[in-house]
Amino acid sequence: MARLLERMLPVTSFDEIPGPAESKAAWLQYRLDNGRTAASKLLTSPEANVKMAKSMLNGGTLNYSLSLAPASESGVNVCPASTPECRAHCVAHAGNGGYSSVQEGRKLKTLFLRDHPLHFLGLLDHEISRAEARHPGGIGVRLNTFSDLPWHVIAPWLFTRHPEVKFYDYTKVWDRADVVPANWHLTLSATERTQPAEILAATGRGSNVAVVFHVGRTKPLPPVYMARAEVVDGDKSDARYNDGVGVVVGLRAKGTMRRGSSFALAV
Repeated sequence: MARLLERMLPVTSFDEIPGPAESKAAWLQYRLDNGRTAASKLLTSPEANVKMAKSMLNGGTLNYSLSLAPASESGVNVCPASTPECRAHCVAHAGNGGYSSVQEGRKLKTLFLRDHPLHFLGLLDHEISRAEARHPGGIGVRLNTFSDLPWHVIAPWLFTRHPEVKFYDYTKVWDRADVVPANWHLTLSATERTQPAEILAATGRGSNVAVVFHVGRTKPLPPVYMARAEVVDGDKSDARYNDGVGVVVGLRAKGTMRRGSSFALAV
């Protein structure tokens, strides 16, 4: 998908993006053409996602999220560095993500991005602007909730259009963290193929790395990884931009991963 969009989107300026009314109409028509009966938003509001809602506690930033269908589930690959373990245990299928209606909705968004990228981006920009207007105290936006697309290449203007937005994501494309805009905070994701030395090297350079642990839902995470890197509890909030620098973001194994997986570390 990333390479396809790069070929289809020689757009570096917001001036070339369709307006909100045109983009909304295109999204509605696309939904109708695919058996849906009404328009819906691209972004999920903070209160509609359990983990995003945690970030709202105690006056925290409201985080909006874009949920596309993970890996190649829509027919196009939005996770270029996915691995067998992450595809088998993707958290996109947890909770409400287990319902076919939710999965089909995410697929439709993904295909709309493929088929009408300019209208998708026009609507995405509009929804971010509306969210900013509703919350003048600031918002966070997670563009890759279940995807791993290079938005800094697909829509570089999006970050300069919204300099006060705290964009953030996880990524398995580790070298991306060196080239993204300053207002896009990336946490690197470890996989079953990642070696401890790579994690420690990354944290030593000041990057944050998400690591999954076999720890019970109510049990504490280890305070330190490999006796060198501080571990912060990534399950308490989704606000990754508040984690500090050079830390391991500990995540407890969830869903099918709890039954045993080489993806997670036993502690």
